[in-house]
Amino acid sequence: MTQAASGGFYSSSWLTTQWLHVVNQVIHVFTAVALIGVPFVVRYIVIPQADAATTADVVEGFYSVWPLIVAVVLFSTGFLNFVFANSGSSNSFIGSFFTPFGITVLIKMTLLVVIDVISILLGINDDFQADADMWLLVLMTIGIIALILGSTMHRGGINLEKSSS
Repeated sequence: MTQAASGGFYSSSWLTTQWLHVVNQVIHVFTAVALIGVPFVVRYIVIPQADAATTADVVEGFYSVWPLIVAVVLFSTGFLNFVFANSGSSNSFIGSFFTPFGITVLIKMTLLVVIDVISILLGINDDFQADADMWLLVLMTIGIIALILGSTMHRGGINLEKSSS
């Protein structure tokens, strides 16, 4: 990905607003932490201390709203992060998805959709609620995979070059 200013989609002046980029990334990271942390708290703290009826109410009530909020915030902040990461790039918007960073973003978006579908089913489907422990563990695992992908392939590869001196 080149960083030459070339005009086009990634040349808007608001992309140079550093504080907007930082605030957007902080919101994105906190939402991602909630994506992984909430199933952990429900699975290992709430469920063991509650009776079956309370557990069912928590799982059904919480998972009817939470996945939609997380999806909207993660998709919108993730889209802005993607635009910020490509600012100054000579790539077209669609062409940006064919870079290693763009492919990683597509994989993470797919994982987020899987997480949301499982979360919504956990809130409305009796079979999913019967196995809430297992599905919460699946949610945590997929979330951690997405987090690892986001951390290791953040904005391209790491270049390790031997010093000539």
